[in-house]
Amino acid sequence: MISTVISDVLSAVIGNYMTSCFVLGLLVAAVRVARLREGRTASAVSGIFLDTFLLYGLGVAMAINFVMHSVFGDFAARTIGWAQSPFQLELALSSLAFALVAIMAYGRGAQLRAKAAVVIGAVIFGLGAAGGHIYQSVVNHDYAVNNTGLLLVSDIAINLIGLAFLVWHAAARRSARAEERVVAAETLPAA
Repeated sequence: MISTVISDVLSAVIGNYMTSCFVLGLLVAAVRVARLREGRTASAVSGIFLDTFLLYGLGVAMAINFVMHSVFGDFAARTIGWAQSPFQLELALSSLAFALVAIMAYGRGAQLRAKAAVVIGAVIFGLGAAGGHIYQSVVNHDYAVNNTGLLLVSDIAINLIGLAFLVWHAAARRSARAEERVVAAETLPAA
């Protein structure tokens, strides 16, 4: 009984690795925010959530996607309802590219513009994939588990949440800069 439950949980976590990586990133972000002693500003908190999205939601998830579509291409194709084709390798290499640029854009040292480029590119890719899954289900009646199931929902939700993290961080940084300018102006000596 317990071994069946453990097996089912592990199958769900591994089988839904994109969602699992995203949730892991949210948990890591929550812990990092909770551990902040000082400086728990909107800019700092939003930056943590954006960075963990880049590292886990995109970097780790897309690295696993690379492995799934290259090494385990036959299996991945079956779960999506596809036949194995050269497209699997194209998707694998695209996933590897996104994984690498997401990991490179991770951290406080990376410019917001680089993070925005990665997130926006991934959002276009993810929403395009969702559109493809919807098309396949409507036109070709492809209701395979990884065409219409949680993967479809996560293609949409995870990417929109990642975009929200980006917008939140950009707005928080802009607000923090505006506050700094006001404080600086108030400390200038009167003429």
